[in-house]
Amino acid sequence: METVKKTADTTEEKKPKKQQRNSLRSEKLIKKAFAKLLHDKEFGKITVSDIVKEAEICRGTFYAHYIDINDLYEQMESEIVRDVMVFIDKVGAVGFLDNPRPTVEFCLNLIEKDKDYYKNLLLNKSALSISTEIINKTRDRFVSDIIAAYKMKTPEETRTFLIFTASGISGLFTRWLTNEVPMETSKVVTLMCNMLSACKFAFVNETLFL
Repeated sequence: METVKKTADTTEEKKPKKQQRNSLRSEKLIKKAFAKLLHDKEFGKITVSDIVKEAEICRGTFYAHYIDINDLYEQMESEIVRDVMVFIDKVGAVGFLDNPRPTVEFCLNLIEKDKDYYKNLLLNKSALSISTEIINKTRDRFVSDIIAAYKMKTPEETRTFLIFTASGISGLFTRWLTNEVPMETSKVVTLMCNMLSACKFAFVNETLFL
């Protein structure tokens, strides 16, 4: 998969700018069509014909970018996970918990620009591995960073703290993404940051809210 991706990237760089724009536009159409289809059909029942019809492109355009539907899904998953991890690597787990607002604000504002796409892709029961992969990789990275910063905490204590915190944030995020929460995005950002700060305070200071 990596070899195929590198070859595709190299080929992309050699294309004239107009061709690059057209290529990127085709990829975007394919991804949006696939995400929309995931909302209506099970992953295993989606065909290339379904995608090209929904995207209003020819089959050759699809195969110019992807080997098959599995390749499309794997590339989409890799891209999203990679982008999330790059962002986390920049701020660090401890830095994020100390000041979560820039990261939370950036992510929610980005998603808000195309909520239907992310809703169909991230919350679809037929393709939950993207969300699961993001959660697992983020948690693993946070565990190692937090243990290094707070040496008095055991790995199990840290995992428990992260699972509890992630559950609350994930629930709020899901309700916001599906428009179940009648709030402006800025207020959801503030609520998420307050939740993160409260959870971190309880974890670090071993405070029990009775």
